[in-house]
Amino acid sequence: MELKDYQQEALDTLDRYLEALKEAHLQLDKVTEILSSDEVPDSLKNYPLQAWESLRKKSGLPGVPDKNGENHIPEYISREAASGKPIPHVCLKVPTGGGKTLLGVEAVRRLKIGTGFLLWIVPTKAIYTQTREAFRNQEHPYRQILDRASGDRVKLLEKDDRFTKQDVENHLCVMLLMLPSANREKNKEFLKIFRDSSGYDSFFPIEDDIRKHLSLSEEYSDLETIKPDEPGQMRGMFAANPEDRLIKQSLINALKLIRPTVILDEAHKAYGSKKAENNREFVKAVNRLNPRFVLELSATPQLGISNILVNISGTALKEEEMIKIPIRLRNFPNSDWKYTLAKAKAERDKLEEAAKQFQQEENRYIRPIAVIRVDRTGKKQRDGMKVHALDARDELIKVLGVPEEHIKVKSSEQDELAGVDLLSPFCPVRYIITKDALKEGWDCPFAYQLALLDNTTAQTAMTQLIGRVMRQPHARATKRPELDTCYIYCFNQKVGDAVDNVKKGLEAEGLTGLAEYVESTDADREKKSIQRRKKYREMDIFLPQVLHKTGRSWEMLNYERDILSAINWSQLGAVEPVNLDDQELLQEIRATIHLQDHDDPEKIIIENISQKLDISFFVRRLNDVIPNPWQAARIVKATLQAYREQGDDENKLFTNRLYLSEVLKNKLRTQIDTLAETIFREKLENNKIRFSLETDVTLNFELEKTIEVYVTKNPKRLTRSDNSPVQLNLFDPVYEAEFNNLEMDFALYLDKKDAIQWWHRIAARQGYFLQGWRRDRVYPDFIACVQGDKKGQQRLLIFETKGQHLEGNSDTTYKQELIKTLESAYKNATDYGTMEAAGPNDKPMSFRMLLEDTWRETVNETIDDYSTSPQ
Repeated sequence: MELKDYQQEALDTLDRYLEALKEAHLQLDKVTEILSSDEVPDSLKNYPLQAWESLRKKSGLPGVPDKNGENHIPEYISREAASGKPIPHVCLKVPTGGGKTLLGVEAVRRLKIGTGFLLWIVPTKAIYTQTREAFRNQEHPYRQILDRASGDRVKLLEKDDRFTKQDVENHLCVMLLMLPSANREKNKEFLKIFRDSSGYDSFFPIEDDIRKHLSLSEEYSDLETIKPDEPGQMRGMFAANPEDRLIKQSLINALKLIRPTVILDEAHKAYGSKKAENNREFVKAVNRLNPRFVLELSATPQLGISNILVNISGTALKEEEMIKIPIRLRNFPNSDWKYTLAKAKAERDKLEEAAKQFQQEENRYIRPIAVIRVDRTGKKQRDGMKVHALDARDELIKVLGVPEEHIKVKSSEQDELAGVDLLSPFCPVRYIITKDALKEGWDCPFAYQLALLDNTTAQTAMTQLIGRVMRQPHARATKRPELDTCYIYCFNQKVGDAVDNVKKGLEAEGLTGLAEYVESTDADREKKSIQRRKKYREMDIFLPQVLHKTGRSWEMLNYERDILSAINWSQLGAVEPVNLDDQELLQEIRATIHLQDHDDPEKIIIENISQKLDISFFVRRLNDVIPNPWQAARIVKATLQAYREQGDDENKLFTNRLYLSEVLKNKLRTQIDTLAETIFREKLENNKIRFSLETDVTLNFELEKTIEVYVTKNPKRLTRSDNSPVQLNLFDPVYEAEFNNLEMDFALYLDKKDAIQWWHRIAARQGYFLQGWRRDRVYPDFIACVQGDKKGQQRLLIFETKGQHLEGNSDTTYKQELIKTLESAYKNATDYGTMEAAGPNDKPMSFRMLLEDTWRETVNETIDDYSTSPQ
């Protein structure tokens, strides 16, 4: 799976900064060769600032809203090590659920550390545990990316693990460190966790060599020293001068010499003290580690501390289907916790039925989970006053009939989720009861509901827990509204206040731009029905769909039924092996693979003890490419035999099993796409597939005459540059909240074109779509009607918008080729290609599919072509 668009854009921005950083440093080196250090201007010495300003001049930095909501680019915040050398530090602002850790490990590749030292700091035990397990597991994508960055030389460390100078020279040493909550509030004590240690003698001169100790102390003036006769330091035989001091062989001194790259995960927690002085102390403490680069990952970075290089909004996650949206808030007035729990249970059961139906149709497994928030979990806290975890469990089992194995409790004292794979199809869990244990560092894509059973703390809980139920299963929308929504249940709340708290929770998770999607019957957000402009209200607008002939009838093309099932699997044999000893080739191939399948519902666990290849391991990982396990097993066996025949032994194959499975999957996907395309084109040529308007209008897609949107009170309408409302929109009014930046620019551009009669933005990934020879559907963004030539002939244009940075990638190339193919098919469907549309002048309409890439030129050429050519 490829990186999401916003993730790729974030890494591209980081690449541009690193390139600017390199250029600024080279410039400083050139000047230093000519001038003495005192003569070099301070502005040039601060090369990270120069790199930042270089991006600012190229409009390569994101705007950050100030207190008044106005966007501006903050001034660069400089940092210095004790030596006075500048420390480059930038922040990637990524909302919760946006893949901060993935961006962090991908950034390691961009930083080209190779071998060296990476200090990865996390704020909580939950995040520490998750990150440690991911980094330890050689099957996990995060570890795989680190392996690629280091050439398979990762050495994972925790704070008390010892390492040597040789380790740092020959490995990428990754030390995972948890910042205790006490230190988050008293950040000046942060460095203490490094000081009470010894055993790093390989980084320092031998104790007898006082001269080298003195020389190193002069070069690194911030190194901590100790008198030769102080406890914890042996007296060297030549340390005769009582004023002489030896360098302490501590972890902190070793780090200062190493100059680690520092990654601060959830950096806003590290800077989360209420006292500004404590936050400044933490910055100083990190600076004293003498880092060569500091990368912050944060949902809500602090202005004045962090340099925000990337600013990803919640709407970016929405567009990439990373989160469930909208958020539906249900409040039950004059009620109690039992009624609320019963309602949540009933709704969860409905969601599961919808999920089962979805699985039958799409072969994607989802098991909706309800997160139940109570106010007590301790063994001695069940007092009959506040809702206890055991109260909720008893109500679910004894009253609502929920099987006991469907319920787990997660608290500081009782962790029934330990070792449970919630994404496995064999997992029975449907309810998780908690108080605060899930507040940080936990999310599960199957969590759909948040039920708040204590009305006195519900408002706070909404703010803290909303992010736990927003992650989208498989990072892909289902196109089933009930399964693309997350739910909050509460009782006896002021709904307006509740909605405000949900919005605060979104802001706290960095999910900006999503306040419009919080729905509640009594909230300030309301559903509006919007009609077409008056002169178009009675006009029927039909769009062609990709159809497949089944018997004597035509149905919408189904990829699995009509394309995948028609593949002759015997055409696929052993995949040509790669040379596992050719490191240069391996690095080149690895760089093209993004191992982001850790959200697969069935996690892969292989006991390293066995050291035995398991065919089923490969078969499971190929399931989304080859659904037939027998065919997949046949191909895997043949491929592994080919590796053995080229001399690769079992140990080498086992060590590289995950990498091999990814190479196998990628190569097979390419072969299957080729076979599928051949089948698609053959059926198209033989009239088994067609793309045309049908006389049976039920086979066409009919554009709705009324649409429903959710808006806040006094929503801002989409306006032209002169602040007048847009004029050519088919549905009126339209609101800014419905558009991202590219879509807004595109709509405003169409609205100024004289040749356009009307335009309409199709709701994101809803309604009209095109099905081709790949599983993923193509969802056009815009429909526009061109005025036509002097004879009054009109045409409909359908646009799919894509950012220019995606030009040439596999997905974009496929869409371009599919649209080109379907456009040709539509033109050739002379028997079915036109129909009378009951428009204002009964004018015939035709359609053309366009992929918008370098869009202004393409749109101009298309409109000019259509507005001047005859029907």
